[in-house]
Amino acid sequence: MEHESRVQLKPFRRAAEHIDGAWWPRSRHLVEELPDLVASVSDRLGQVVMIGYRRNGWDETPALVEIGGHTVELLGFTSDEPASVILIGADGRHLTLRVIRPDTGEQAARRALDEARGTADAADAPAGVPAASKSVADVATKLARHEGRDEPERTAEILRWCEEAARQFVDAPVQAFVPILVEHIVRNRMIESRAATAATG
Repeated sequence: MEHESRVQLKPFRRAAEHIDGAWWPRSRHLVEELPDLVASVSDRLGQVVMIGYRRNGWDETPALVEIGGHTVELLGFTSDEPASVILIGADGRHLTLRVIRPDTGEQAARRALDEARGTADAADAPAGVPAASKSVADVATKLARHEGRDEPERTAEILRWCEEAARQFVDAPVQAFVPILVEHIVRNRMIESRAATAATG
């Protein structure tokens, strides 16, 4: 089975979304699974230089791996979100993929991959790819503004979440890409927070 059939990408990501598709790896050995994954997204990202991954669900993973003759940094993070990987290209473009468990049955996995693609509506396509945020504070401001609540308490909460997430990456070799990882983690936390508030409200 070819690697393309185990990765499904959306044609583009809408402003309200933070997931670009889904990936169904064959095993829990991340290093063995990455070459096919990186090859399948090369048209969208070019050379991948860093991959962030939620630690849960993977066997022990090194900090560096060589893929296609290039060294790629691997940064594990902890989060309550569903399993995911974030692939970051040399120019800051990135893709966030939901990970379908390797032991998922063929039929369920295919359905999840199909659902991950979403619907393509050219009218919703973004005008361009936004540049990576420059700092964790920028990420917090962007996320608070996007939520549109304009509440100082909520803004402070989001900033605190960003700072907490960033502490996981203090030793990251390429700090310029850390805000991308932080934004992913905190976006998911905000979504969960809103869902919990709606459920109790």
